[in-house]
Amino acid sequence: MQRDTLIYCKPDDLPWVPWALPGADFKLLHADPDSGRFSLMIRLAGGVDAPMHRHIGAVEGCVLAGGFYYDDQPDVWFGPGCYLLERDGAVHRPVCPHGAEMFAVYYGAVEGLDAAGNVTGRIDWRWHVKAWRLRTASARRARSPGQAPA
Repeated sequence: MQRDTLIYCKPDDLPWVPWALPGADFKLLHADPDSGRFSLMIRLAGGVDAPMHRHIGAVEGCVLAGGFYYDDQPDVWFGPGCYLLERDGAVHRPVCPHGAEMFAVYYGAVEGLDAAGNVTGRIDWRWHVKAWRLRTASARRARSPGQAPA
């Protein structure tokens, strides 16, 4: 395999950094400026419910630990091993009572919505790259010389 056709990392070696949602963290695995696609590991603490949001691009995910459901479908539980595809245009509010960890590939931005459907915020590949660089740089500066990464 040609080296320039492969991008890889070991997610276990990457730090968790705060996400856009309090009580949630992420690891940025890849971001593609050409397509707007980005890949994340996401960790939600128990009791964290995401706000209502809309997917501008589809999202594919696989739940690795814990789980969640959507507030309008409380009888459908997405637990470890579940794959899901949220199509572009999907509007929903995930509920995570006990915590969760998942791998997700986003094919576009996500917009936060208020109760009236107005956009309250937007996160995309640019937001994730900026947040990742800022927060991992802070972690590197906080370590003593010679101290191993967290």
